[in-house]
Amino acid sequence: MKKFKFYDYTMLISPTGQKASNLKEFLNIIEQSQDKVLFHHLYQAHIRHDKNVGEFPNDFTNWVAYELGDIALAEKLANFDPYDYKTVAEAKEVLIGIIEEHIWDLPTIPWVRQGFEFYFSSSTTIVIPLGIEVVNLEDFRNALDSIPGSSLYFHFYESRKIKKEKEHDDFSMWIEDNFDRAELVKKIRDIDFYFFSVEEIREKLINILDEELKSV
Repeated sequence: MKKFKFYDYTMLISPTGQKASNLKEFLNIIEQSQDKVLFHHLYQAHIRHDKNVGEFPNDFTNWVAYELGDIALAEKLANFDPYDYKTVAEAKEVLIGIIEEHIWDLPTIPWVRQGFEFYFSSSTTIVIPLGIEVVNLEDFRNALDSIPGSSLYFHFYESRKIKKEKEHDDFSMWIEDNFDRAELVKKIRDIDFYFFSVEEIREKLINILDEELKSV
């Protein structure tokens, strides 16, 4: 039986010095940006809004909706899930295509008021052992109830991208490798996680595990 070792996660944000005042500038900067900038704004928004993702689950879509005021584009971007793509580069190309197609249909390019520009950033992450290790599902469930949101984010969201050989989250991978619980694994993997906050995911996972443990 392999232990599950929980890790914690810290993110150091670095502004790139680039900002967009209108949709065309926004597109041009995205086209030129490194993958780590896209990763920060598309994927890591969940850790910075861990209690409530809101209607729009990433930084780009929120800016388009609430600062630029282009609700039609925001709705298109809200249906875009970057986790559907194997790499950040693939997600970037799809994102660019959505914005380009939208711009073609606009009579004018929308601008924001001064002070409401989109400021681009990237981040450096530091991962350290949390000091919590478990070997059974009951202890695992209890640990999920107590670990910081940053740890849950790391194992359930970000590990899918930084461990490129993986398709799934750390939690379901550990359960699959150590327990004969195929239905439990499926329930965890069926969570449409991109559209929920970290705390909402915690609640869903605990409910799934409580149900599983009651049936044993």
